[in-house]
Amino acid sequence: MSDQLARGLPPIDDEYQGPSWWHLSRLADARTNRGMRRIALLGLLILAVSLATGVLNVTWDWNGIPVRIGSLEVPVTIYPPFVLSLLSAVWLGPTWGLVPAYTANLGGALVAGLSPVMSLLFALAGALEVLIFWGSMVTLNINPDLRRRRDLARFGLVCLIAPITASLAALLWNTAHGLDTAEGLRVWRGWVVGDFLQAVLVVAPLLRFAGPRARAWIDRQFAAPPHYEVTYTRAAMLAAVTFSLIAVLVFVGIYELQESLDLDPRARTSSGQLLGERLREMQLYLGVLVAALTVSASVFSNVLARMGERQRGLSRRESLTGCFNRRAFYELFPREVERARRLGQGVAVVFLDIDHFKNINDRHGHETGDRVLQQLSARLFGTIRETDLLFRWGGEEFVVLLPHTDPGEAPALGERVRAAVAERPFLANESHHGVSITVSVGVAGAADWPVDPDALLARADAACYRAKEAGRNRVKAEAPA
Repeated sequence: MSDQLARGLPPIDDEYQGPSWWHLSRLADARTNRGMRRIALLGLLILAVSLATGVLNVTWDWNGIPVRIGSLEVPVTIYPPFVLSLLSAVWLGPTWGLVPAYTANLGGALVAGLSPVMSLLFALAGALEVLIFWGSMVTLNINPDLRRRRDLARFGLVCLIAPITASLAALLWNTAHGLDTAEGLRVWRGWVVGDFLQAVLVVAPLLRFAGPRARAWIDRQFAAPPHYEVTYTRAAMLAAVTFSLIAVLVFVGIYELQESLDLDPRARTSSGQLLGERLREMQLYLGVLVAALTVSASVFSNVLARMGERQRGLSRRESLTGCFNRRAFYELFPREVERARRLGQGVAVVFLDIDHFKNINDRHGHETGDRVLQQLSARLFGTIRETDLLFRWGGEEFVVLLPHTDPGEAPALGERVRAAVAERPFLANESHHGVSITVSVGVAGAADWPVDPDALLARADAACYRAKEAGRNRVKAEAPA
């Protein structure tokens, strides 16, 4: 049994290492939780500083500042709200970063003289950039502490993609201010280069060197556990909304650009058609294209999400019995341990092994053995609590994870499992006589943190081995330390 435990842990690259997050709705806990009041004050401070520096970016013209590197002159935009919003998204959650990003862009756009409608649209660009950053870190499984070279490389790639994508909204800015081509390119390049440099030179070092302490402090302030996973459905919706908003920004930008052209109403193309009518035709087809892309992205994202959820569910289940598999254990264990820690409770595992199962296969055949395993799983599902999780560990071995359970209560739950198995034969309604089996059960628990899943399983496995040595069909708790 112990050699199987040693092979149970999947490679670290297969585990989720990306950012955790809390919903913005957790602010409702501020009325009763002192830690949440600190988080609320922090959020207000970030919002205020983001709005103030967003306005200063416009009034002091921090856009496209020429920076000379040797013989090369590079325009750079300084935009502090981007740094604050991105750190908020990575350490707290996406909505915590979207709010200051959107607010800062909106305030800056209004101060710069954009119309209210254009300001509302332009403000989406900053929020989309933060969303692309956060979504990419989740999708690419980038650890927010950037400890591995792989994380640094992937983060660097995102530092290029997100600013370039969001900077398409520069069309709106340039058109609203009537900038010529050269000046418009300066603003656009400053946006891309500035955000890239801020992400690489400011955000990345803060994530790597201040991240662990900052995340630990934030974690202590929340009463509720963070989220660690994004479902395929939500990821697909997120992608569809992101692409749709980008398409809308580009369409409005091109539309406004065409409308700003100072053309003679009588101007004609080389073929003799009115130029204004041809431009309006182009706008129509561009609008149809944007609508088609939006609908297509939504439909295909939804289909892929459903397929992904189905495949994910199958990958976590063992085909014969329907129990969770070993891979699922290492995915679910951190979540349950975190929940138990926050509730101030323990966690325990029950390791059970069917006694003399080889004799059943030798006497009745492997097909009968498989049906026994299926019925045993069904009986175990009916015996354990709704909050408990059942895993087939391999062969005739099963593991029950007991979340938020005091270690002292675990032996009684193990005894209930043992008694349920021995209570009546299996396959009793089939043509041959029923098959009676018993199980040896080992129990181990923990109430101190952190908890190593392999160490906890090894202690339960050792207790199960002692149950077999003591005569089988019994429960043994882990030996006292």
